Amino acid sequence: MNVVSSMDAAMRDTILVGGGGHAHVVADVLTALGRPMRGFVAPTGKTALTGVDWLGGDAVLDDVAPGSADLAIGVGSTGDVSIRRTLFEMFRAQRHGLPSLVHPSAHLAADVQVGDAAQVMLGAAVQTGVVIGANTIINTGAIVDHDCRIGDHAHVAPGAVLCGDVTVGEAAHVGAGARVLQGIQIGAGALVAAGAVVIADVADGARVAGVPARDMSGEDAT
Repeated sequence: MNVVSSMDAAMRDTILVGGGGHAHVVADVLTALGRPMRGFVAPTGKTALTGVDWLGGDAVLDDVAPGSADLAIGVGSTGDVSIRRTLFEMFRAQRHGLPSLVHPSAHLAADVQVGDAAQVMLGAAVQTGVVIGANTIINTGAIVDHDCRIGDHAHVAPGAVLCGDVTVGEAAHVGAGARVLQGIQIGAGALVAAGAVVIADVADGARVAGVPARDMSGEDAT
């Protein structure tokens, strides 16, 4: 598990993969960590990113030798992690460096485990005993209380709160401002809508919304 601190950050060059809104946030994390950015890769250079060179489309990465630069995945997810997961698995198979990025303003207990390519954004609070899986996003201002386990490729959206001993399955999405009560299990691939209050376990692939949250599978729970 390779967590980037501000002390070792300046030693490595980084290429940002993506040019949308999430890439803008990741660029800010890299800047806050003092990491030099070689530039970003995206289909077009017309993005919200400022002060970061556009290197070209995805084909540019074919000429990047593993170890010559770290890669930061700047593609987010709003319930569909397929692109982000595909990029992670491809880059890992190619043996590119995929460091975890933790914003300096985030507060993590000393024993928190952070997987490769995970991203913990500005103002997040993560308590003792938490395990954060690979390629997971703990977004702006999220609160993850003690002993939670968050699976690979999951997304805990801005302002969401996980009370103690919550399990979030692989590729699950906990929406902005949602609340998940203590001891709850969120299944793999499940979606918890923004603002929901989850008081019971959520099955794999289910979609829940409301206060308290109820099953909305087959409906629009976003």
